[in-house]
Amino acid sequence: MKIGIAAENRPQEKRVVIQPPEIDKLAARHEVIVEKGAGLGLGIPDRAFVGAGCEIGSRKKVYACHLVVRIKEPSFEEIKMMRPGSIVMSMMHLRCRPNLEAALRKQGLITIPLENLKDAFGKRCVEAVLDSGRIGMEYGFKLWGKDPRTACVKIMGYGSIAVGAIRAAARKFAAVQILNKNDFLKMNKHIPGTDILVDAINRPYRREVAKEPFFVTREMLKLFKPGSVIIDLASNPQNHAPVETMRPTTLSDLYYMVDGIYHTSCWGWPGLEPKTIAKRYSLQLKPILEDLADNGIDQCSYLTKAAILYFDEER
Repeated sequence: MKIGIAAENRPQEKRVVIQPPEIDKLAARHEVIVEKGAGLGLGIPDRAFVGAGCEIGSRKKVYACHLVVRIKEPSFEEIKMMRPGSIVMSMMHLRCRPNLEAALRKQGLITIPLENLKDAFGKRCVEAVLDSGRIGMEYGFKLWGKDPRTACVKIMGYGSIAVGAIRAAARKFAAVQILNKNDFLKMNKHIPGTDILVDAINRPYRREVAKEPFFVTREMLKLFKPGSVIIDLASNPQNHAPVETMRPTTLSDLYYMVDGIYHTSCWGWPGLEPKTIAKRYSLQLKPILEDLADNGIDQCSYLTKAAILYFDEER
């Protein structure tokens, strides 16, 4: 199988999906083309990939491969560069990105969202969910800019990403309160006195006209003290977040202000710790990628098969 390892080309994104120590066995059995400069953000030169048995190639050559692997979702331009029937593997989050799904379908691609890869117990195989919560929480303290020990932090939700935030806040000795579903409908009572509000609700994305209600409206922003912080850890799409004034932000534009309140909702929180998270993804992906390349999509692990989305017409 010809495998392309694509560079992450979002502004300030320094990661690469797999690193030389984890790719040498794969490159010994398959043709692996790494996009020129893909590892430079992590200080990994092209020659390190060459030493692992890979070829360094252009962006065009990488996207012409049978299997293209990257961390973040491909751009529409990159999708158009791929051949119908080829495979793209990356984080996708298609449930809230209908335009991306439509582009993949139009190009006739086979898609393997990394977030769909799960073990026999339903746990994601390639993930940094707890770290996402921790990193988002730590960035929230940075925006707030005061002694964390004096902060009143309220966290909406109690899933895995929320746990990462809870632990991070507790380690800084902040006062932490966890809000549940009953609290969400009474946010006007919970906001006063809150320094950092954390939205860890990964609510369903509804493509029809009817939408989920806002739990925190723009009008409620006046209940916060100036300089307070709202963090959306799930990076819910604009107009679908529980906070009316929240929209996804990026690594190159991490926050914005509305009525004197900081808003941050990074589409890719792990990108703030590129070296640690990239190495984790590389180690997690290694056995999955080797199995897929060696056995193909028809004979690979049943767990990988369960993650595959067929947008090619032949299937």
